[in-house]
Formats: sequence, C-alpha cells, structure tokens
Amino acid sequence: MLDIQLELAELEKLRAKLYHVFPAFITHIRFPRYKNMGANTKIEFTFPITALVGPNGSGKTSVLNALYGAPNRYSTGDYWFSTEVDPIEEGEGSPNRFIYGHYNTTVRKVVETRKARVRKVRNGRADPNYWEPTKEAPGDAMQVDELPLGKKIVGRSSDRWNPVSRKVLYINFRKELSAFDKYFYFGKDPAIEATRKLSLAKRKGNTPPSLRIRSKKDRIRHDAALLARVIIEEGTSIKRHKRKIATENRLLNAQELAFVSFILGQEYTEARWIKHRLFQGDGGLSIVFKTKHGLYSEAFAGSGEVAVTSCVVQVLQASKGTLILLDEPEVSLHPGAQERLLAFLAKIVKRNQIQVVFSTHSPHLISALPDDAIKSFYRMPSGVFGVIQATHPYAAFRRLGALDGGKVHVIVEDRLAQAVVKLAVALIEDDAKRDLFSIEYVPGGATSILNLRIPVLMERQERVMILLDGDQQKVADIVNPDEVPASENDQLEAMIFDQVGAKPVPMIDGGTGGGNTAQKIDFWRCYLSWVRDNLRFIPTSCPEELIMLAAGKVSRGSGQCSQYYKDLLHEAASENVVGTASSEEADTFGQFLLGQHRADSPELLELRNILEYFLSSMRAA
Repeated sequence: MLDIQLELAELEKLRAKLYHVFPAFITHIRFPRYKNMGANTKIEFTFPITALVGPNGSGKTSVLNALYGAPNRYSTGDYWFSTEVDPIEEGEGSPNRFIYGHYNTTVRKVVETRKARVRKVRNGRADPNYWEPTKEAPGDAMQVDELPLGKKIVGRSSDRWNPVSRKVLYINFRKELSAFDKYFYFGKDPAIEATRKLSLAKRKGNTPPSLRIRSKKDRIRHDAALLARVIIEEGTSIKRHKRKIATENRLLNAQELAFVSFILGQEYTEARWIKHRLFQGDGGLSIVFKTKHGLYSEAFAGSGEVAVTSCVVQVLQASKGTLILLDEPEVSLHPGAQERLLAFLAKIVKRNQIQVVFSTHSPHLISALPDDAIKSFYRMPSGVFGVIQATHPYAAFRRLGALDGGKVHVIVEDRLAQAVVKLAVALIEDDAKRDLFSIEYVPGGATSILNLRIPVLMERQERVMILLDGDQQKVADIVNPDEVPASENDQLEAMIFDQVGAKPVPMIDGGTGGGNTAQKIDFWRCYLSWVRDNLRFIPTSCPEELIMLAAGKVSRGSGQCSQYYKDLLHEAASENVVGTASSEEADTFGQFLLGQHRADSPELLELRNILEYFLSSMRAA
C-alpha cells in the first residue's frame, strides 16, 4: 500500500519550500534555561518529520512538552509544573524559557518567539506555572527587530513576535490504552470496597449485603453486557443513570480501516470505534475488530492494535498544519509495524501539510530517515544534555548502548591500506559514527576479494564495503544489471571482467564446470548488482601514493604507476632503518609518515568522505 522510501523521497522534494508548504512550520527551538537541557541547546527542524533519540531521562519528552506549549493557547505548564516534591527552580531574573523560530509571511523571514514560565493570577488564583510569550531579550541572543513605528504587522505585537497559531496533537503511546486495559490493570479493585461493606455489616450485626460486584471480573462482566447492547444498537442512545453510555459509536471508515490494516499487517474487514463511560472510566475507548476469522474486542486484542487504531484515527482527523507530537510510538509494535507506521506518517505529512516530531528508542522507526531528521541526545560532562543535530541511525543507537548493531565492515587489500583507512575514519568528527567502522585486510589482495570473497558475502545479510586501490578501478560507473536486457545474458560474465576485472566463482548447483544456466545468469546479475552497491576505491592508485602526496614527496598528476609509489615508500623507509626495510617496516613507516601529515592530505579527507557517504546510503535492513 505504501513504500517508506518513496514517501520519504516525496518529502525530500519539499525541502526547499518547507516554509511555504507547511503552515507555521517551526524551524528550530532553543533552550536558554529549561529543565535538564544544556544552556542554549538548539534543535533545528530541517525535515517535516523529526526523531528525538537518546537515553531515558535525556530530555526528549521535555522537548515535546516545550513544542506542545509553543503555539498560541497551548501551555507547557499542562505537562511540567512545580510540586513540593519536584519544585521548579528559577534563576535570579532568569526564568525557565524556550525560544522557537517560525516563518512570518509578512516580513518573509524566520522570526523568534520567546515563551517563559511566569507567575500569574488567573481567575483570582495564583498560577505559578503559566507560560506566556514575552518580549525579545537580546541577552538570549534574540534579534530585536527595528520595524516602522505605528505599522501593524500580522503576527507581531509591540515588542515581541506572537506565538504561531496552529493545532497541536500530542499522543503519548504509553497511555494509549483501551478502556478494558485501563480498568483491568490500573482501576480501583471493587474487592476493597466489598470487604469494607461486609466487615461493617458484621461489626454492626446486620445481614451481609448482597453484592453483585465483588471483583474486577464481576465489574467487567457487568459492564460488558452494557457494552454489548451499545455494539448491537450501533448508536449512542442507550443510557445508564440518565447518562449516555457511549459518546461515540461508529465503524471506521474505509480509509481508516485500510491504514490500520496496512500498519498492523492484518486484514481487518471491520472495526467499531466506541468511546464510552464503562469500566469505571470516563471517555474510555473500546474497539471491536472483525477479520475473516471472527470478531473480538480490545479485551482480546493486543495493546498495539488499539494504540495504532487510535493514532490513525486522530492523525487523519487532524486539520491542515497541525503539529503532531508522538511519545514513543513503538510501544507494543513489532519492527515491521513500526516501519509501516512511519510510512503512514510520511504520507499524511505531505497530504495534510503537518509537521511531526516524535521521541523513540527504536532503530526501526528511524532507519529510513535522513541524518538531519535524527536528533541524538547525549549527556555532557556537567550532567546536562545536549543534542547532535544530524546523525546516522546506526550511530544514534550506538550511543544508547546497542554496540553490536549497525557495524559497517570495510575490506581492503593489504595491511597498509587498513592503516590508511583507519586514519581516514579518525577524521570523522562524530565518535559514535567512527565506532561503526571495522576494517579488515584480506591476504591475496584484490583478486582474492573479487573472485572468492564477494560470492560468499553475497549470500549474507552483512553491511560490507569493499575498498580497493584506485588502480583496480576499470570504469567510472558499473553497469546496472536491471538495465541489461535478457538478450545479453550471454555477455554478463564478460561484462564483469571488463568492468570489475574479476572472474568470480559462481556458487551454484553442479559446480563451476557445469551447473544450471539460469542459476549462472542469476549469479552474474546479482554479482553486478552487489559490486555496484558495495565496491569503492581509494582516491589514489594505491595507499603508498596517498602517503607520498601527503608528505610532499611527489607532486599530483605525475602519472606514475602504483609500483613507482610502492618503491618510493620502500626507499624512504630503508633510509630510516639499518639496511633494507622489510615490507612490514615499510608499512609501519608509511603509517607514521601519514600520521604526521594527515592534516595536509586532501586525498585522506576525500577517503573520509567516501566512507561517510557509503554509510549515509545505508539504512537498517
């Protein structure tokens, strides 16, 4: 029904016109003083969907609370307020506050609104947790705009930019429970009251009361009978104690049902949505699902089914330009459902011009997102938290302790290439991203890698990059096998040799001497596809040339063959030892030489970029 890559590709097309497509788009938010966030921490929103990733207690939900309170008529105080146990401390003349940017169409630029926690008297009562827009403060690095006196500007008061006007939908998935689950797991147990009444009657010598409801099961059975009547009635007219039992009772429409079925990977033929006051609740939700196998209520449904259905209904009902905030949407959802939920959100983001920000601990919810849509929270030495503006999903979850996931295995020709690649990796600024790379050299060089190693790797689900010396590159771009017609199947093996320089050993039935012709064709095509995706080259003819260039021993564009640079490095190494240097001594000297001059090597920087670009093209399988 939906393809996450295609949906995100559609959103990518909107980057250059975010402010025009998405009404009241929030461009950034920063925190001069706010909870456990580092002073002046800033989060930039450069994509319509943003994921907040980090350890528990790092401030992800706090950021969602701030965003909730950003628009007009919404307050962060609804979620963060002071108590005797958890008082909110204010600095001397420095209240808790946040500042966010949004595009103003009148002045045609991004302006900033400041919201601060202030004490205010409302309806005759003191409210210490009121958040209101305040005047621009140069001390918070806000620009005080010089505007024409007396001129009215839409969205502007005399000394401040007003909050954006947009609806907010905030869904905390930990709280998205059915009426049944809320009561069964968290409701008051009737047994307590029943025991009290029986004990009181016994003390007074009265006849024990006849109690119909003495346990939660009794309450559920009693209220389920009323719920069954509501389901049959298909309306909201049935009353109890002069109040309507159901405030909403309808079937999901075709669109809602289709999206729920898609996300959960289940073919629902019908789903009834009922908001009611049963199970000692007020505004509880029950959903009756129907599949080709039968009918069941939320009492037998998984909590993920209810949470997803509730999310889909609310998101589809959200008006154009709504800011949607989701707290841990992965709760109770298996990985496939999480990825399909993201595809659904991406679809609705574009269609309804909404902005989505969500917190998560799940790699499956961010694996397809661009790096700048992933904000990684980390703890500073002082104990407060900061935010990395863009990070690869593998790196984001490595910071969370997922040390075994997402490694990129780089295979090179020899020991010196391994050392050079390690130095290139060391130039990557993000330490978590650096840790994603493991580098191995294979005895036997390029021939062994191309002919023997790759056919084995093709059978595995591994993240592997083959990085060969530049003199091994035959063509600028390896042919896409999908563009090779079937009439040219007999030329595939020759194409591989011409474009890759390889004669790989097919892993097929019957061995290399015979075998199934169809399997061979499939192997050649898979081989071409694999090397097209995973084969890269060092930006010089060999590691020795890169080292000699960095050390200023040769000039660029000299046109020498790789053996020339190997001999040159060996001679230089021999000058530093007694006698002729061994190959290992030459490699060690080359590594030392490059370490001294790595800051002067544009080729090493280019190699770093090759590694980072390869990583950016990869997402979790």
